[in-house]
Amino acid sequence: MEIRKLDIRNHQEVSFVENLYIESFPLSERRPVEKMLDLYKGNSPFVISVTVEDEGIVGFLTYWDLGDFIFAEHFAISPEFRNGGYGGKVINLFIEYANKPILLEVELPTTILSERRIGFYQRLGFKLWEDISYQQPAYHEDGGVVPMMLMTYGNLAIDKEMLEIRSKLYSIVYNC
Repeated sequence: MEIRKLDIRNHQEVSFVENLYIESFPLSERRPVEKMLDLYKGNSPFVISVTVEDEGIVGFLTYWDLGDFIFAEHFAISPEFRNGGYGGKVINLFIEYANKPILLEVELPTTILSERRIGFYQRLGFKLWEDISYQQPAYHEDGGVVPMMLMTYGNLAIDKEMLEIRSKLYSIVYNC
């Protein structure tokens, strides 16, 4: 299994990412597909990666290299590979690949699915910052903020550096 950057010229890969992105994330938690692809094509720290095994795409992960840390923005495994251990394998591979602290947002633990997602990351060594208040800015002009929680892997002191981290996320990732 390998993680590599999306080949924007490969229509099949791009279509796979677009479809899985729309299927996996509600509108309030994703930017328009065209905007996502434009960010990737442009000169930004934004990366769309795909995970490939035996020439087939297992899933994708979008992330921002923000210097001191990586912000993992969207991660999804194709439905035919879910519940087979692929998610954990991909995240562990990404931890090695990133080689720096990782930050991600998770939904509040208000549903069984969101609780399972938090547990998934905790089992992989991520820390949930339960006492940190955080809101994901709106991806769309007519959208609202989404209450979220932050999780980290590696040495990233959210409790001490939250203002700087939030400022970086809001200005670079969310452009607000």
